[in-house]
Amino acid sequence: MLTMLLAGSVQTTAMLLNGAPIFTRPALRFRGGAPSMSADMIGIIVEVNVEPSRMDEFLKVAEADAVGSRAEPGCLRFEVLRSTDSDTRFYFYEVYESAAAVAEHKAQPHFQLWTNFKESGGCKSVSSKAGFPGSWAFPK
Repeated sequence: MLTMLLAGSVQTTAMLLNGAPIFTRPALRFRGGAPSMSADMIGIIVEVNVEPSRMDEFLKVAEADAVGSRAEPGCLRFEVLRSTDSDTRFYFYEVYESAAAVAEHKAQPHFQLWTNFKESGGCKSVSSKAGFPGSWAFPK
């Protein structure tokens, strides 16, 4: 079972690729002392089913994409979780400041690594995009 908490002190069963607990950085970046909260923020959840024979390659690509994405100014969160029900199922949880930030993310070299991996048959994925119903929905 996958447990995902956005803010709180309860330990979750989902882990990062290196085995450390998830949510190791603040949920929201602060610039100039004010939170960068916007009604234009976009959340993305990606479910990934990896071909077992390509797991090592996937882990390298996912790590490069996660680390590179977190360095993007418009990326507020990029988490990689592994299902506790299946060793080959992963979830990406991403939050961007805006549609423009998502477009910028898709233009990055680390995203191209991910695209190439998917196109080569390394995995199958399904993405869902969503907005936030209010400032309360994304913890400060």
